[in-house]
Amino acid sequence: MVADKNLYAVVLTFSDKIEKAFLKLRENFQPYINYTIVPHITLVYPFSPVFSLFKVNEQLEKVARLTKPFEVSLDRIEFFENGSNIAYAAVEHRRALKKLHVDIVKALEGLIKEWDTDGRFNLDNFIPHVTLGVNIPAAVFPDIKKRLSNFRLRYRENVSEFSLFSQDNENWQVNRIYGLSK
Repeated sequence: MVADKNLYAVVLTFSDKIEKAFLKLRENFQPYINYTIVPHITLVYPFSPVFSLFKVNEQLEKVARLTKPFEVSLDRIEFFENGSNIAYAAVEHRRALKKLHVDIVKALEGLIKEWDTDGRFNLDNFIPHVTLGVNIPAAVFPDIKKRLSNFRLRYRENVSEFSLFSQDNENWQVNRIYGLSK
């Protein structure tokens, strides 16, 4: 039985400067994106705790204590053409981010029930990114791809924490922040 009806997600957020730059980029896709969450990189998709949020927090704290800070670089815009036609900011060096993802997924095994996924965390399927536009109509998608394929980003962020976001109604907000080991 799920003790908590809210949805949660584990994400990396950005400094104000980078967040504002991504919000400005998202303006280009305004008709195709209606997010109620700040620009971010999803580490664990929306879930509900199976028993209690206390155990989830305990495990996330443990992962944070065992993880050293690292840098994330976002260098270009890429696209998923899987029926959802998504434009996203691509992460250049993914190793540390993928390790953090795997560590969190393993730590939460059996403690969460996922939503919108098939429940199988496959490292090959985890592509860390910042979504810019989603469900872009097929009629305009080729033009958007052409316009943005050579657009270069130069954002670097030192990751020293990750966050647990919660959804109440339609809005996502920070529930808790986990600082990485120093």
